[in-house]
Amino acid sequence: MRFASVTSFGFLPTAIVAQHFFELPNFNVTQALLDNGVGRSAISNIVELTKRSPTGSCSCNSLKVIFGDAKVETREEPAYDVTIGYFWSAQQQEPKPHCVFKPEGALDVSTLVLLSRFTQCPFAVRSGGHAAFAGASSIDGGITVTFERMKQITLSEDNKIASIEPGNLWYDIYTTLAQDNLAVVGGRVSAIGIGGLTTGGGISFFANTYGWACDKVASYEVVTGSGRIVTASPKTFPDLYFALRGGGNNFGIVTKFNLETFAHGPQMFGGQRSFFNTSFPAAIDAFVNLGVNAADDLKAAQYLAIALDAATGTKVAVAALEYADPVLDAPVFEEYRNIPAFADTTQLNTLAYFTQELSINNPNGYRETYWTASSMLDRQMVEFVFNVSFEEFAKIQDVAGIIPANTLQIITVPVLEQMQKKGGNALGLSPSDGPIFFINLNSRWDNIEDDERVLKANANVVRRMQEEAKRRDMVNDYLYMNYASQFQDVIGSYGKSTEKLRRIARKYDPTEVFQRLQPGYFKLNGPPNTNWP
Repeated sequence: MRFASVTSFGFLPTAIVAQHFFELPNFNVTQALLDNGVGRSAISNIVELTKRSPTGSCSCNSLKVIFGDAKVETREEPAYDVTIGYFWSAQQQEPKPHCVFKPEGALDVSTLVLLSRFTQCPFAVRSGGHAAFAGASSIDGGITVTFERMKQITLSEDNKIASIEPGNLWYDIYTTLAQDNLAVVGGRVSAIGIGGLTTGGGISFFANTYGWACDKVASYEVVTGSGRIVTASPKTFPDLYFALRGGGNNFGIVTKFNLETFAHGPQMFGGQRSFFNTSFPAAIDAFVNLGVNAADDLKAAQYLAIALDAATGTKVAVAALEYADPVLDAPVFEEYRNIPAFADTTQLNTLAYFTQELSINNPNGYRETYWTASSMLDRQMVEFVFNVSFEEFAKIQDVAGIIPANTLQIITVPVLEQMQKKGGNALGLSPSDGPIFFINLNSRWDNIEDDERVLKANANVVRRMQEEAKRRDMVNDYLYMNYASQFQDVIGSYGKSTEKLRRIARKYDPTEVFQRLQPGYFKLNGPPNTNWP
């Protein structure tokens, strides 16, 4: 086992080197641990444990010595199983880390990163744990870091900034801010965490007015690969700030999201209208028209989900509609209201309530897969995706517990315009690209034996959509990180931003801590799994 040590950099004076490197080439991990308050005896103990055991590099006993028993759960403890069972998908529950670490602040996270470098022990980091494939925010044999002890939410004196730690779910955030008639741009499902959603982009009910969640981050408190705790903003480390706005977990661990707030009353409009297949043509028309004409009323939001009832073969479409103000009959939704619906849950209620309504469709513990793809928008393309989705869903209709679905969405021109502010986000999109039609294939089922069939059916929908887009000269390569499968190259889909993100990573993480030692989720040089179904 090799440990980090001092290296030299020729004869250049330190002051000159510091001008060109975020992390100096002679960076000493041992000294950084000492600076964080880790005693020499604890460091010596880690070295001895590593010498004695092949798994000593991930010694959870050493973590307990440094942080105390309350912050570390090992495999023999009941709390360990509770933590693993908290993950949303069955696949994420499969990896078994040596232990679970529960930091209480940025300094704890900094020390964890330095210990990983010192021992070369890999780790994963979980905010909400809502991912559909193994290893996204869990790890087998390393250390899984969870933020359940970092759940503070505080407001600035002028109420313009909400400082939110990464252990918070969106329901917690919205209910807390509602006490002051405030909201932030964030997720639409109550049980999803702030961390992954925001660093991956973050679609919101308020996107037409404000952009995605990453577009309304004022600054980030972030732990870098050298254990430094910095604030990334448009004025301080602006390139790191840019990278964190959609670049995922490739640059550091965010320990505080400072989000811009906006005034939001106690109620808004939302809910769902559900249609049988006889209403599909009209629903497609309403979906496309609202996407194209989004600038007419920026307070409106929508998606159109389609699903197959495997038991009966019934095809359904569900339009989720939201309006930022408490208006029951907003003219912008008139076309949807004129479509015969077999169910209608639309009403005035709280923002938190509508996130709970969507969360009901996302229960824990099932086998899951997510996939995404994009194209230019027109009615014919949407109708094509409807048809091929149901064709592929029919092939897996007999799978035990299967619920195959596809959620159709639009990145409107107003959203794309918001994405250009503050130096632009990392997604590589432009208003000239829009409106962009994109999908979230999402299936859940019961048994591991059916994985191959389900994955293949979903992959076929993506293939066929991309082939159709190419045939019709409607290609858009963008992949939304939070909907992508483990077989898709998200960062590689960012176009002009891809190489810029790699340069930024080389600057802030020259030893590739977040590529090698935090191996999960979507990395800079390809998908987690290259074996496409």
